[in-house]
Amino acid sequence: MTNETQTNKPDFYIYAKVADDQGDRIGPRIGVAFKHKEKEGLNIILDAQPIPINGRIQLVAFVPLEE
Repeated sequence: MTNETQTNKPDFYIYAKVADDQGDRIGPRIGVAFKHKEKEGLNIILDAQPIPINGRIQLVAFVPLEE
């Protein structure tokens, strides 16, 4: 274990992109993502599975606001 401060705060919140009669919009938050500590990449944890439209899943990530 290193001396780095360990945190459970996600690096990104994951939202589903939803298509409706008025176009695309950002839908509900469906999970979180954490950056890898040693390599490029993300660990994504989904609390809900998006329903693919035309076989395509598009995730929208937002950086959490500082509290």
